[in-house]
Amino acid sequence: MLIASHAFFATLPALFSAAGWQQPADSSFGTTDINAVMADGDLSYVAVGDEGKIGLSSNSGFTWSQVDSPFLGSNIFAAHYANNLFVAGGSTGKIATSTDGVSWTIRTVGFGASPVLGLSYIVNQGLWVAVGGSGKLATSSDAVSWVLRNSSFGVSFINDVYSSGNLTIAVGYDGKLATSTNGISWTQRTSSFVFDIIYDVSSSSGGSGYLAVGDLGKTAISSDGISWAQVFPDSSFGSSAIRTVSSNGELLVAGGSLGKIATSSAGVSWIQRDSTFENKTVKDIALLENSSVAVGDGGTIAYSV
Repeated sequence: MLIASHAFFATLPALFSAAGWQQPADSSFGTTDINAVMADGDLSYVAVGDEGKIGLSSNSGFTWSQVDSPFLGSNIFAAHYANNLFVAGGSTGKIATSTDGVSWTIRTVGFGASPVLGLSYIVNQGLWVAVGGSGKLATSSDAVSWVLRNSSFGVSFINDVYSSGNLTIAVGYDGKLATSTNGISWTQRTSSFVFDIIYDVSSSSGGSGYLAVGDLGKTAISSDGISWAQVFPDSSFGSSAIRTVSSNGELLVAGGSLGKIATSSAGVSWIQRDSTFENKTVKDIALLENSSVAVGDGGTIAYSV
């Protein structure tokens, strides 16, 4: 029995660790900053950045090519894939949608001059959520027609929004964090960031709670999204801003200033990895079950498989 058991466990595949990172030969963005990246769950990644650029990879980030963009040179800051739809958002409230990441149609979210900075999809509501500058927040059932909502952020910028299905969380400037059960009505919570910027929020590993990240290397955890506690010791980022965090249910990957990327199994203890970004800021990370892509300043892309 002991021999048979040992043989069985020897065949189990190793869990993806995102420990090693490489850069593609050509990101296709030149030196243009890349602000966000999304994945369709099937090895395809779409990255978006300044000057309206959109890049596509169909092989886990190994190679990239530019596609025609409807943003006409204006910056793109946000990207999210859900419900068989790629959605990107950027300057002056512009939104674009695509079913394949190649052909895009421009929309408008009604933010006026304010940018779209974050996007998410609430599965059990069938509702898209867009957030951005000056506390703007809007919802849509199809990512085409949008309705402005009261975000509870006042005029504070909202950097990103995340939905677990049962709870949606928006985070932003002045340490503000708000939750919603339906994407329409929002309630401010005490984040533990005081007045420091919160850049991103995600589910924690295992889906048992939430993790928020932000300025000065700060992280905070919550079991319910309502009560938050700052994590000590620090995240291994020192005083560097953590700009992004992503989870695949088994692993957390975070990135930020000075090219830092770190991984964690629970959001408490972190291991710094060699990101290959040098000192360029990591702006966003998309994480799948067996691969991950990080994007950032200077047209930098790195992949881990």
